[in-house]
Amino acid sequence: MKRFGFIITIFIILTLVYFLLVRDKSKRWTREWEESFESFQPSSHIMDLIGIGKNMYVGEIGGGNGRFAVRVARRVGDSGRVYANDIDLKAVRFMNQRCERENIENMQVILSKATYPNFPRNKLDLVYVINTYEHFSDPVRLLANTKYSLKPDGKLAIIATDPERNAGKKKKGVPRKTILQNVSEAGYKLLNLDTVSLPYDNIYIFEKTLPAN
Repeated sequence: MKRFGFIITIFIILTLVYFLLVRDKSKRWTREWEESFESFQPSSHIMDLIGIGKNMYVGEIGGGNGRFAVRVARRVGDSGRVYANDIDLKAVRFMNQRCERENIENMQVILSKATYPNFPRNKLDLVYVINTYEHFSDPVRLLANTKYSLKPDGKLAIIATDPERNAGKKKKGVPRKTILQNVSEAGYKLLNLDTVSLPYDNIYIFEKTLPAN
């Protein structure tokens, strides 16, 4: 009986590990969740707006379930490359599994740190942030460290919900003034601010103001 009880205990532990680390049941990672985001944040339209095209090397900070990153990978093609990071090990595992499942071979998934993206140095044409900025613990340090992954003419794009545009809609976000101040302190200057193309979100495009040595 003791042996049987031990086997049952091990089985329960392994099952819990499977559900916690491998099988993510979070509603925000379901197909329905993804399609709901595509309805008001259409990936193809956003890629056009921020300038993602064939053969580009692109980085995403906070890739989550890979909704946007896998579409970027298809857009940049076999000669392009996507580096999608996340500080959540579960997200990293999920994205790796997704790449295998969807036969995406030009996307590298990276376990990053809260203030360091772990992107390759001086290699990226564009780094973008979508639906993630409000979760940054230290956005100035993170974006300052991200700067060194960009080519000299590389760009930073931020897609973030604007609370001023969504008063009363229960939409979380980051004030425009806060983003502009943070990114300026990190060593970038604003090139374009689009406040009309998406129903809830602003699109910010920046370039570096200080050289990456």
